[in-house]
Amino acid sequence: MKEVMKERDKDGKQWLMKENVKCIIYDLYAAGYRTTRAAILSMIHILAKRPELQRELQKEMDTVIGSEREPRLSDRGDCPRIESFILETLRYISHLPLFVFHAASQSTSIGGYDIEKDTVIVANSWTMHHSEKYWDEPFSFKAERFLDSNGQLFPATHPIRKRLLVFGLGKRSCIGEVFAKSRTFLFLSTLLQTTTIVEPEGITLPEFDPRAMVPGIVIQPQPFEVRFVVRSKRIS
Repeated sequence: MKEVMKERDKDGKQWLMKENVKCIIYDLYAAGYRTTRAAILSMIHILAKRPELQRELQKEMDTVIGSEREPRLSDRGDCPRIESFILETLRYISHLPLFVFHAASQSTSIGGYDIEKDTVIVANSWTMHHSEKYWDEPFSFKAERFLDSNGQLFPATHPIRKRLLVFGLGKRSCIGEVFAKSRTFLFLSTLLQTTTIVEPEGITLPEFDPRAMVPGIVIQPQPFEVRFVVRSKRIS
């Protein structure tokens, strides 16, 4: 890194400075770690409170992947229930309630409102994903929300999928979307393959409610405890 910071562009100017490095580290922490942390912890809490749902996901995992090998990214297309569960979790928690600020590059109109050039625009992800206008019972967790009548995942072009804008939209969408969804699938499928998540002995977990999450730029689940019980056999 020190050698790179000594490099100069064609005009003799340093192109990578300490301020740039600090911003890169912050981006990696906030966008690359805090978001995935919030999603995975939320999934763990939700599954601990929904043992029947967890068994359904484990059954799919056992049928598609089994216990003799590790999950692969190529398994995603054959695990629609797990994929739908991940998408619904992302919608339900909307852990980045406000998208990154943008500015209009030219005067335009949005939803009937005139927007002048250079106007700062802040998209409200939380409202979009919890609006009764677009979602049936938005504050109810429905793991099957993104599945059709045959139990298959809606295609990305389906109206319901198109309403899910967790990673933004268009050329300004999050560049880490594919990476985030991939590692979340691998983590969750591996967890379902090897363990069963249960509530602590003698303690009842509260129902997971995204409105009670810890506020912040990236909101986080409240602290909680669970037990991970190693699975001895597959679900038949």
